[in-house]
Amino acid sequence: MIPKILLIDAYDSFSHNLSAQVKLITKAEVHTIHIDSPYSSISGLLPYLPSFTAIVVGPGPGHPSIPTDVGILPEIWRLADEFLLPVFGVERLSTVKHGLTAEVDYNADSDLFEGVGDLTVVRYHSLHATLGEDMEALAWCTDSENGRVLMAAKHTQKPFWAVQYHPESICTEGSDVIVANFWKLAQRWNKENGRELKEIPEGWGIRERERSLLEQVDAPVVTGKGEVQTVELFTRGLDVGRICEVLGVESQKEFVLLESAAAPGRWSIIGVITPGITQLFRYTVGDSYLSLSVVGKEGSTKEQLTEPYNSSVWKYLASYIDTRKAVGGREESPFWGGLVGYFSYEMGVESLEVPLLRTRNRRPDVNLAFTERSICFDHHTGQVLIQSLIPLDSEWLESTKVLLQQTHDISLTPSTTPPPPGEQPMGKPRKQPAPINPTITLPDRQRYMDLVRKSQTYLASGDSYELCFTGRTLVSLSAPYPSAWSLYSSLRLRNPAPYAGFLALQGVTVLSSSPERFLSYSRSGKVQLRPIKGTVKKTPDMTRQKAEAILNTPKERAENLMILDLIRHDLHRILGAGNVEVTQLMKVEEYKSVFQLVSVIEGTIQNDTAADAPTAPLTGLDILSTSLPPGSMTGAPKKRSVDILQHLEKEDEERGVYSGVMGYMSVCGAGDWNVIIRSAYRYDEEGMGRWWLGAGGAVTALSTPEGEEEEMRVKLESGLGAFVG
Repeated sequence: MIPKILLIDAYDSFSHNLSAQVKLITKAEVHTIHIDSPYSSISGLLPYLPSFTAIVVGPGPGHPSIPTDVGILPEIWRLADEFLLPVFGVERLSTVKHGLTAEVDYNADSDLFEGVGDLTVVRYHSLHATLGEDMEALAWCTDSENGRVLMAAKHTQKPFWAVQYHPESICTEGSDVIVANFWKLAQRWNKENGRELKEIPEGWGIRERERSLLEQVDAPVVTGKGEVQTVELFTRGLDVGRICEVLGVESQKEFVLLESAAAPGRWSIIGVITPGITQLFRYTVGDSYLSLSVVGKEGSTKEQLTEPYNSSVWKYLASYIDTRKAVGGREESPFWGGLVGYFSYEMGVESLEVPLLRTRNRRPDVNLAFTERSICFDHHTGQVLIQSLIPLDSEWLESTKVLLQQTHDISLTPSTTPPPPGEQPMGKPRKQPAPINPTITLPDRQRYMDLVRKSQTYLASGDSYELCFTGRTLVSLSAPYPSAWSLYSSLRLRNPAPYAGFLALQGVTVLSSSPERFLSYSRSGKVQLRPIKGTVKKTPDMTRQKAEAILNTPKERAENLMILDLIRHDLHRILGAGNVEVTQLMKVEEYKSVFQLVSVIEGTIQNDTAADAPTAPLTGLDILSTSLPPGSMTGAPKKRSVDILQHLEKEDEERGVYSGVMGYMSVCGAGDWNVIIRSAYRYDEEGMGRWWLGAGGAVTALSTPEGEEEEMRVKLESGLGAFVG
């Protein structure tokens, strides 16, 4: 019988990292439940406990005295002898130490710390515990401001052990040995006390890995696949902006450009909107249906999200894109056609099952177009791929090729000269736009700083480790209004970014100069996220060396580490143990206007090929649907932080487009999504001259209100490049 471990999660954003660590070390099955679901009391869980070798209690937000914060955990502590089994707890205590590393002194004679050596750990806690009755201290940290703080303990009578720090954090060293020691102690205790494991009774429905979206839908069988038709050419001095203008960006109501204008971005993609063919998808959080329409045709239809989609727009989209799979595209092309657009921040809030506080506007939270025709540009080689999913579409392919040939110098071979570091060859600089004299309404400075202080009270109370608080800025323009494209042209000139984009779709316009990739996934199942936390403005006297000194301080590294660990958790939830790694740990990267601290987390989608494996595979959409909103825009733990942020930001409207994600999911199985920051957006119904920008920062215990307000303004300047010189 394969040993089983029960992990009880208190709605933390690191618990799947803990699950992966425990599984890799113990080789046991790890089954995760929440503190209140599916069992609101211990009585429902008792029949299944004889099937588990041990219990692991995870961390979580809140306070032990609040019943909703601890659920069944007190009942685990009070288990009667007939149900007693080894428990390893990761407890919550109280000095505000979030994302900070510390050296631990421990009792070397303790079985739990046998063979550990030097122990450097990551701490996420704001509560301080004292040694209780029948408890023995095993380890401590000594803080200059808090004195001696308990870091590990055991019960003298029961098989309970606990550590205060987070063994699963990427920057904790030496904890794998401690988890292995617990496993040996648990197995020894079970044997010495005659505890024999039983087969798990019928009715246990907790799986190690969540079912994929397609597995949850009775998806139609795809009997045939679309064929991708492609023509190719190479260019010198490629200017994507000029191509967009030739394709009519300033005259078309709908247009989508996903642009890489700086490293590490490489490909730019135009999703060509075709009247009479291109289908549009629109969903607003709270609706029971998805609105479908076709560009150039009047009216729309409502696709009910009932069976087999179980009221989930994600399941609908997974099924839809599965039916549109295609073959025959170029191997190097990231996009063969497919869905392009954005998901709003509130779409992620809905996915977390956090109730929205504000009255909703009838604006799209899912705003997508299915583009059959596309043009992909490789900025490294000058390669241009003109592609179509429409059968017998050679006339459009060839005419578009001729159009591009007439616009640019053409070469028959790829470029052998790499682009300059940090920038892509965008061709000759665009003409500077005329001044437009905008009226800019910034967040009130005093209110912003007061809310930073309020944020820190939630950190001190144990409700969050980090809160990504934001504010909205309104830019008002006077008639005659400049075109949205001219504003984007100004933005891309002043602040070229690797994950930029221009989107005009279903009454929403987005001008993005985002430096942050949220999530990409390849056809082969390679997954990457690039969270940014830590920002320094570039000035004439700000050298890279100075920026690195500022960004490698405990505060900045703690901000990045907390989001990095959160993202690892989100990936482990879907990809499982052993398929997630940090390939870049908090490295300073240089952009046009800022230096930023960037980490890279990668993983691999590995679908089981065994005969009894599920027939519906995991896809990148599974990761996207379970990872929103972006952790770099919420803080951690994510669910509790999102709820708190709604209360803090209540005087503003919903975030909407800002801090959502924009990108594509292709019929080839690949996808790439940015975080919508350093961006301006407009709801056309409000008027052509009203543009919104969001900006903020990660508030931690080490933040200052003045510093956070200044950082918000520094970030805001990037997006304001569309409107001011």
